[in-house]
Parts: sequence; structure tokens; C-alpha cells
Amino acid sequence: MDIILRKACLEDSEKILTWRNEPTTIHWMGTPRTLSFEEHHDWFTNSLHDENCLFFIIEVDFEPIGQIRYHKNSEVIDNAAKVSINLTSKAHRRGIASIAFKKGNGLVRTLNFAKNIFAYVHLDNIGSIKAMENAGFLRTNIVEVHGIRHLVMIDKMKQET
Repeated sequence: MDIILRKACLEDSEKILTWRNEPTTIHWMGTPRTLSFEEHHDWFTNSLHDENCLFFIIEVDFEPIGQIRYHKNSEVIDNAAKVSINLTSKAHRRGIASIAFKKGNGLVRTLNFAKNIFAYVHLDNIGSIKAMENAGFLRTNIVEVHGIRHLVMIDKMKQET
């Protein structure tokens, strides 16, 4: 199984929306409802042009199966990026997310985008918590985001202030 990350491009918009609107995914989103193409496309286009965002497509054996993105954000720790991931449901439980986190986190640091990486994870999203722990993230504290309690996880590979 060959897993690579490539830079997202405008042509990926519909795929990303399809993954985002899968019934198994909607619950975990900041906006927990199906998005229209227009809503998504505006957000996606802005994300692609945002210098504070790194946006990658995860491919397994050259098939796109998800996305991982990093936004500069120092809410939790200085010089940091917040990571978000979304895989199509057929890619769940295969260890792909852990590998994508490791590869993406390496790129973030190689590109000097950020030194520290963290995520907000729903407390009941056991799959994501396990994937992040397998990639080297540590559970820290619990915060409220969008009215929902989230676990803060920080990549232990490098923590600098």
C-alpha cells in the first residue's frame, strides 16, 4: 500500500465535498449537516489561496481517498498548525490516517510552516483518537469548540514555544 500526499487543486473540489458529506463523516464536522456545492466550493477555493493553509490530498496506490489540511493557529501552542483530516469511509480502519498524519506533519516542518501541530477531536471519535496516538499525538486537555467538547491532541514529535 503506497500512501502519498499531494497538494490539493481546484479539480479536487467535488471529491472533497463527496467525502465531507458522507453519512459517516457529517457528525464529526464543525457544520454537522450536508453542505451544498456552492457553500463548499467557496470555502475550498478560499482555503487553496490561503497562505496560512496547507491542503493535501491523500492517495493510496494513486487513488484519492481523503484530505488532510493544516491551518496556522496558535490558540493552543505557539508557532503551531491545527490539523484536520477526512477520509472516505472505505479507507477507515486501515491505518491510512496515522501514516497521513506522520507524512503531513513532516511536510509541515520541512516547509517551515509550523513547528508544533495540534488537533481538536470529538471525545467520542475513537477512530481519530487512536489514529492520532499511533502517529505520535498526545492527549492533553478538553475544550469546547462549536458548543461541543473536544479533546486537544498535540504532536509530541516537536513542541517548541
